[in-house]
Amino acid sequence: MKRSVKIKKPVLKQFKQADHEKLVLSKPIWVRIFHWGFVVSMIAILLSGLELHKPANFLLLNYGKVLIVHVASCWFALGFMTLRITDALIRRDISLIPKIHDLKGLPKLLGYYFFLHSAPPPSRKYNSGQLLIFSSWFFLFLFASLLGLASYWQGKHLIWVWHMVGGFQILRWIKFAITIYFLATIPIHIYLSLTEDISRLQAMITGYERKGPPKNR
Repeated sequence: MKRSVKIKKPVLKQFKQADHEKLVLSKPIWVRIFHWGFVVSMIAILLSGLELHKPANFLLLNYGKVLIVHVASCWFALGFMTLRITDALIRRDISLIPKIHDLKGLPKLLGYYFFLHSAPPPSRKYNSGQLLIFSSWFFLFLFASLLGLASYWQGKHLIWVWHMVGGFQILRWIKFAITIYFLATIPIHIYLSLTEDISRLQAMITGYERKGPPKNR
C-alpha cells in the first residue's frame, strides 16, 4: 500500500520562490575570464613560488622549468588584472572599491560569521569582508610583483627595492609571508562563496544569477 508523502510548508515555499526568481546577468564575460584566469595563474604562482623558496627534493623538479612557470604565471596574472581594471573603467564599475560605510559594517559582519548575529548587515554587491580581502590581494600582489622583479634581476635593476626592504634575504621572506597570506585567505574566500549565496558562485561560471522579486517595504 502506497503512502502519500506530504511536503512541508517551508519546502513548498522554497519551490514557489524559485518559480518567481529570474536569471539576471551578474558577471559579464570579461569578469569571468579574469576570475578563472587569475585563479589558475595564482595557483601556479603560489606552488612554484614555494618550490623556488625551498625546493622539495623528492619531487625531482627542474629548477629552471619551475622558474619559467613562476615568471610566466606572474605575467599572465598581471595581464588578467589589467583586463579586469580596464573592464571596470569601461563599465564604470566601482563595486570593488571599498567605502567608509562598507568598513563600518565589518564588526557586525564578523559577528554574523561567528554566529553572534542571525543575519549579515546590509551591503552592496560585495560585503565589507570581501572588499577588505580583495583590496589586500590587489595591493599585495602588485607589491609582490615588484619584489619578484627585483629578485629576478639580481641587483641589475631595481636595486633601490633591495635597499628599501633591507636586503635580498629580507625580500625573500617578505615574499614568503605574502604567499602565506594568500594561502590563508583564499580558503576563506572559497568557504564564504560556498556557504552564503550559491547563486553567486553559479554566476561566476554561467554569468547569470537568480534574483527574487523585490520585497515590498
